[in-house]
Amino acid sequence: MVGGVRGRPVVPRWFAVASLLLAGALGACGPAYRATAGPASAPGPAREARRQEQRYVGVWALVDNANNLFNVRLQPDGRATSTAGSEGTPLAGSGALRPLQLREQGRWRPWGNGVRIDYADGWSDALLVGPAGAVQWSWAPGADRLQPPSNHGKAVRVEGPVAAVVGIYSLQPAQMNLPPYTASLLSNGLAFNTIDQRAGGAWRLEEGKVVIDWVSGWRTSFVVPERGPMAVSHWQPGADRAAAPSAVREGRRLD
Repeated sequence: MVGGVRGRPVVPRWFAVASLLLAGALGACGPAYRATAGPASAPGPAREARRQEQRYVGVWALVDNANNLFNVRLQPDGRATSTAGSEGTPLAGSGALRPLQLREQGRWRPWGNGVRIDYADGWSDALLVGPAGAVQWSWAPGADRLQPPSNHGKAVRVEGPVAAVVGIYSLQPAQMNLPPYTASLLSNGLAFNTIDQRAGGAWRLEEGKVVIDWVSGWRTSFVVPERGPMAVSHWQPGADRAAAPSAVREGRRLD
């Protein structure tokens, strides 16, 4: 999912044991890792399996081999959206960015005792329960998913108000002559956009509002609704933050 960034061929010591458990679980899943039971299956076990799968719905914090954090949101309908794009995980101090660096989409499905996320660029992330708790295994495009992962790390669920905000947004800028730009909010408080030459920033929650202070000097603020468009306030560099915004535009979530 993040190009050549996650290429470390390091394998956790417990991988051999976990692989045997995973292989047994996968065998029980049947061909193509079916997520639904056949007609002869009892409804009770099927419901329990579905309940176990839904444990993974939500926002997760993962890392690449350079220890750069990215987030992935798993939706109940099987969609997955990552804050790291196919061109890599953005870093603090990044220059001009493109949307492909801030967003990657995929699908998740049951896989052994966890779930596997397959992204459009060929990368896969698996979230599994191992001896050390929830873990992340990642495979590069073309790698055998039953062989040691290309990269691994701890998986941490993001909870509370932060989880509701983390993700990807399309925001209309203050300048009416410019098209909407993409903004990414990570669970570690970093923010990135595709409009500034110095694309980084930091975000926080203030009384339920998202407040982003960009390195460029702009400030952006909005409340994330459950659905639909939202009002986005912009303050230009040097403007009094306690005064009315320089412009109010529309925005929406992309994940």
